[in-house]
Amino acid sequence: MKVKFLAAMGLAAALYSCDDQTTGIGQFVADGDQIEAFAETYPVKTATRTLDRVYSRSSTAYLGKFTDKEFGELKAGFLAQINCPEGYKFPERLEKIDSVTLEFYYNNYFGDSLASLRVKVKELETPFEDDGTHKEWYYTDYDFSNSNDWTYKSEPLGLKDYSAYDKTVSDSIHNTSNYYPSISVRVNEDFVNRLSEAAKEQQREGGEDYFKDAQTFINHVFPGFYAEITNGDGSIVYIEDIWLRMQAKYWIKNSAGDKDSLATTYIPFAASKEVFMSTNFHNANFDSQMQDEKGTYLKTPAGLCTEMTLPLQKIFESEHYQDTLNAVSISLPKYKNESESKYKMGTPSYLMLIQESEMIDFFEQNKTIDNKSSFIASYDSKTNSYSFTKLNRLISRIFSEIKPDKNTNNWDELEEQHKVLLIPVKISLDSQNNIIGVEHDLSVSSARLVRGTGDTEDIKMNIIYTRPKLH
Repeated sequence: MKVKFLAAMGLAAALYSCDDQTTGIGQFVADGDQIEAFAETYPVKTATRTLDRVYSRSSTAYLGKFTDKEFGELKAGFLAQINCPEGYKFPERLEKIDSVTLEFYYNNYFGDSLASLRVKVKELETPFEDDGTHKEWYYTDYDFSNSNDWTYKSEPLGLKDYSAYDKTVSDSIHNTSNYYPSISVRVNEDFVNRLSEAAKEQQREGGEDYFKDAQTFINHVFPGFYAEITNGDGSIVYIEDIWLRMQAKYWIKNSAGDKDSLATTYIPFAASKEVFMSTNFHNANFDSQMQDEKGTYLKTPAGLCTEMTLPLQKIFESEHYQDTLNAVSISLPKYKNESESKYKMGTPSYLMLIQESEMIDFFEQNKTIDNKSSFIASYDSKTNSYSFTKLNRLISRIFSEIKPDKNTNNWDELEEQHKVLLIPVKISLDSQNNIIGVEHDLSVSSARLVRGTGDTEDIKMNIIYTRPKLH
């Protein structure tokens, strides 16, 4: 299990390049150049865990249905509100709003581009306001379609048959750089008339202004909508922009000012971060993946992650009890994707390692990576693996919390308490490539990792220790 390198000074130089913070297991901290360095490896135990609900306040909405041979059915729908620009005024002498469309724009999708699906859009019966007290609304297992908290008008707001690749648009347009594919749902006449009357009310002397801000618009005109798939299978679209587009007619004078004529304009209102949006997902069960004895799984969205049991007892009870932890790293090899599906899922780009007990607060409080309790690894296609470094900070943090000694006898309980999860995530970077945002990866992806038994070194933790030379 243990491998020692005796070229202490050369190894010490290497380890200092790994981490700029050394942390001790015991009370000793290495001092100066008179040190010895040792490398050890410890086997790590891993297992597949379900992530059937994750928190996500994503700016992307997901819509569709896809059935995979390996992972079964995935279905996505979303609830959203539309924002009204503050102080919005319709054109003077408005005649009417004569048509309205809901438009869902996307650049990316997963699955069969030609598969036909039907989306049904339902209008909320009553308004609501997200005041921050309903965290459950942002969990991906929350069922907006069947919950008693949400009621919808009996008549659908709109229906639309679509495919991810719009066959009604010519190939020449598809191939232009400014083409932005969308699903355009024409809404029913009742909604158009109600919207038109609300707009005219704004222009009546002493009339109510239902467009003065977003919440007034939501309370009196359009509470929101839920989009769901009612027919078809084969693709999931990643919706980046949602627009409520109104075609309005209004009267204008000609250049001579002696004749009225009707003009047409298009008025877009958008979904935005100032109002509510949340996607819910339904996954099939993952029985076969949970029973895999050689691999662990990552599956997004809201599907599977890998759990890791840290070898705390073996680290603490080694002969390095009083040495300093200089560097701790773990590499997780990935199996080659051998799926027979025509539409192979991509590999998650990033994994976050975090203690299970801290996961909920991390996402709900919009925290970011600190390399003390949370860590990021990117997928390396050259080595076909994910590698985490600087985990000495995590191990030392745990030891400082539990304060073990030679008489500690509840290691099984402690290792269970301090398990970590490896979760696929999406990151945001600033101009200097610093991570400024982390959220659950909700795109369609998967990976099968080599499983660690905890007894053999299929997955191993590599540790470099230092101690002062004795004179």
